[in-house]
Amino acid sequence: MNHTTLILSLGIVCLLAMAVAFAGCTGTGNTAGPTLPPTPVQASHLVVTQEQNKATVSVNPGSVITVRLQENPTTGYQWNLTTTPGLRVISDNYVPSDTTGKLVGSGGTRVWEISATAKGEQKINAFYMRSWEPVTGNETGFLLTVMVI
Repeated sequence: MNHTTLILSLGIVCLLAMAVAFAGCTGTGNTAGPTLPPTPVQASHLVVTQEQNKATVSVNPGSVITVRLQENPTTGYQWNLTTTPGLRVISDNYVPSDTTGKLVGSGGTRVWEISATAKGEQKINAFYMRSWEPVTGNETGFLLTVMVI
């Protein structure tokens, strides 16, 4: 075998090896099937936290939404929550993180139970602030849009 034939044979072998190696790489990579558009999930009892801030949820009339937000009233900061007329606050409780009472200023969680009473777009809005300070617009906020369907 002469030098030119040897180089040509090696080139063909390399091309075939690359063709085999890349044969599985020509697809789109999506083996899970088509992607469906996001749809609202209806629930009869929903628990939301700060992680769902600015989210939109869908519930049926009579459903209960539990809102759980971290709070530390020992610093003077508390959540000031309001709702639109189609939502009714059933309960408003503060649950301290330290149940022993030994950790002064440890904070906890403010928990509201809210019932969906009327169909349509409703809002849960809360601001974390000191009650004696004026509203500046820089307060930490929480907003949940509730579609009662």
